[in-house]
Amino acid sequence: MNRRGYRSTRSPSPLWVRTAVMILLLFFLFLAFMTIFRRGAAPELDPSVRTSDDIVAELTDASSPAVSPTYRETPRGIPESAMLTAVSSSSGSAVAKRVFENNFFTHTILANNLPTPDETHFHYQAWLIRPYPFDFFETSPLVHNADGSWGMIWVGDAGETYDEFVEILVTLESVNDFDENPSAEQVLKGRF
Repeated sequence: MNRRGYRSTRSPSPLWVRTAVMILLLFFLFLAFMTIFRRGAAPELDPSVRTSDDIVAELTDASSPAVSPTYRETPRGIPESAMLTAVSSSSGSAVAKRVFENNFFTHTILANNLPTPDETHFHYQAWLIRPYPFDFFETSPLVHNADGSWGMIWVGDAGETYDEFVEILVTLESVNDFDENPSAEQVLKGRF
């Protein structure tokens, strides 16, 4: 067999294929350089803007149990009360109660001397907090009663005692705030 006379029968790639390959190659090189140069120093955060970590740290009280908390059971059939006091420059006070009766946990708050917010934009929201391991959930918004007080009644899931949720927080929330975290505007705080 004579190999000197061998010629490739393969035709060269069309121009559009070579152009597409070059464009893709340049695009990926561009992405690689952008990735390398964007990994520079992280942008500095504005210290005046509160982060969610700041809010969570503020929610945890220094007197909260740190390692192995011992929680007492929610009294069965006997209401347990807690006084809620104003946080920082807020005014007002409240009494919170909880009871586990007939297989249901009931949590109530009756607050007095709270300023009336613009109810088209804001509402008061109650929260129950477990200090360790840290967890929280919203219970119910407070409603404005005819006598000027604010109150709410919340009933938990059947069989759930919520024994470890011993801290109570009332915040001022925007009606447009749909996240599941308390706002930074804390109004009342207390502990069972």
